[in-house]
Amino acid sequence: MNVKIFTSPDPRILEKEINQWLEDNSWVKVVNIAQSTGSTTVISIWYNEPNVPILG
Repeated sequence: MNVKIFTSPDPRILEKEINQWLEDNSWVKVVNIAQSTGSTTVISIWYNEPNVPILG
């Protein structure tokens, strides 16, 4: 399992960053999302990558 952490004091910027990451990595399977808010919002996304061979 992997985790991607996003932080920003501005929730609008944070939302855009998360949406872009999810769009760019649409092949991952999200397992859990957690949020912590204070002076800065922190969102952690736990995910699994598919088990496929790398082509190239």
